[in-house]
Amino acid sequence: MRVAIQGASQSFHHVATQQWFGDDVSIAPADSFSEVFGLINRHEADAAVVAIENSLYGSINQVYDLIESHRYPIVGEIHLPIHQQLITLPDHAPITRIYSHPVALAQCEQYLDVHFPSAERIEYHDTAAAVEHIKELGDASYAAIASTQAAEAHQLPIIAENIEDNPANFTRFLVLQPHGTPPLDANRTSLVIRTNHTPGALAKVLSAFADANINLAKLQSRPIVGSPWTYQFYLVVDTAGAPLHDILRTIHPLTSSLVVLGEYHSATAN
Repeated sequence: MRVAIQGASQSFHHVATQQWFGDDVSIAPADSFSEVFGLINRHEADAAVVAIENSLYGSINQVYDLIESHRYPIVGEIHLPIHQQLITLPDHAPITRIYSHPVALAQCEQYLDVHFPSAERIEYHDTAAAVEHIKELGDASYAAIASTQAAEAHQLPIIAENIEDNPANFTRFLVLQPHGTPPLDANRTSLVIRTNHTPGALAKVLSAFADANINLAKLQSRPIVGSPWTYQFYLVVDTAGAPLHDILRTIHPLTSSLVVLGEYHSATAN
């Protein structure tokens, strides 16, 4: 099994992948989310693990769009606690530059404002790759923000632990697999709908789930490319299997498009 991820070895994507597939999984690293899907398209990976949202940063809209356009089934969900570490070279000098992924920098903004207000913050495509980068540069005044695993892999010291601004920092990852099928214990579904252009169409869809006593875990709107000021809606609902198919028959007349992106087991139920 070769799994495509955005990021390098020992990135948070890698940690999430190991949590799902085990420590011996082979990864296919990519610099961007688009390239992750490209690796699957070219049959250079058998599956993918992609971040979809962070409890502090919010949704990653590009990933929503890529999942919808490529339609690789979602077969699993991972909730990973994210703890950011400040990593430097041995015998470091006063820090002048801090490299990391823009999301990681945003998660540590308050800490950096207080402790390193003068340090330049430089966005990098991946947290773990930022650690490798400062090691290659060899400047003792440079630092990176990444995981404990990235520091250990590159044998660099952590000078400040758990610097994220809020300790309740989690990222939700999805496992995608071409031709994947729902697990037997599936209890959650992701779908994307476009409602009819009639008053209250979305409200009627949501009411149908409520009337069936089905919890709506997430509702995300995204613009429809090529149709300005029109939107489609990504839903995560806490049901799967036969109950899901019953409710889909109910809401189908209210939609102009309805696509199930995957049925899987909720990580929150673990």
